[in-house]
Amino acid sequence: MAIFVILIDAIMPLPKSIPLILYVITLTFLSSCRNGRPDGSNGGYADKKKGNISLVSLLIGSGNFYFRNISRPGESLEDVKKSEKKAPDETDSNYLAYTLNMDTLHPDSVNGDIDSVNFFTIAYNFEQQKLTEIDEDVFLATDSMAANLYSRLSGAFTARYGKGNEAGDSMVWSYKSEGKNLNVSLSDQSPEYDYGKLSLVFYSED
Repeated sequence: MAIFVILIDAIMPLPKSIPLILYVITLTFLSSCRNGRPDGSNGGYADKKKGNISLVSLLIGSGNFYFRNISRPGESLEDVKKSEKKAPDETDSNYLAYTLNMDTLHPDSVNGDIDSVNFFTIAYNFEQQKLTEIDEDVFLATDSMAANLYSRLSGAFTARYGKGNEAGDSMVWSYKSEGKNLNVSLSDQSPEYDYGKLSLVFYSED
């Protein structure tokens, strides 16, 4: 940096009113800004080029679809299977089950080892080859982590579907889509375990 400043000064003499150290600091700052922040990192923001997503989006989707990459309830078993990048861990004519990592940095990397502490499972249930219910369980290291994620998911559902209603130990959001009465329930089951656990159910009343 010192050599760089000397070269600059030789080509374009520094104004006497600007101390050399201030000039060096200014150049350092401007150079760092091109990298996102002074420490050269991206400040914790998702890098779209790398496909980073939020944990809420990983678990339930961005809101553009019914659930994750599934367009609507009633999808065929084969279409649901295609929506997941991983092969199902369990399958039969009316059921698909997956165990997935909570990897928001590499959401498309689904073939690695499963973290035994922080992970989630999805069970897709079908009747006559049509999707009728989705059960998702989220496992976390502590109940405080579960409480934090519960708050984030609750906020996401309220933003999408309006105010939810209490139903026993769950919150339920009800809404209509394409003429169908749909529901999403969310419950924190952590008190029943020695770790954090949330349960989500997506289902139709029709």
